[in-house]
Amino acid sequence: MKKLLSVLAVMAFTMTIATAAESQLQNYVNKKLAPVTQKEQELNAKAEADRKAREAKQAEWKKQQEANKKAAEARQAQRQAEYDKQRKEAEARRQNTKNAIQAEKDYWKSLKK
Repeated sequence: MKKLLSVLAVMAFTMTIATAAESQLQNYVNKKLAPVTQKEQELNAKAEADRKAREAKQAEWKKQQEANKKAAEARQAQRQAEYDKQRKEAEARRQNTKNAIQAEKDYWKSLKK
């Protein structure tokens, strides 16, 4: 029984020492890795800021592209309206000329009779 208690006491003591050593080892590692971790966090923050800026720039570019597209469509519609107007005017002039020629023909025909 004494041996068993001795073994248990030694095991408890060994576990306590191991836990303390592990804790100290963890503290040492954390202390050495802190600058690296800080640098990684800074780089991640910078990358995130860059990503957001890139997305904002892309959204602005798309917005400008849409505005340019709408302006181009408006110019095209205006040109089409101008073309239609000129075509109608030309058609009206052609019809007036045709009517004038017909009137002239009718006049000369009426003189012959």
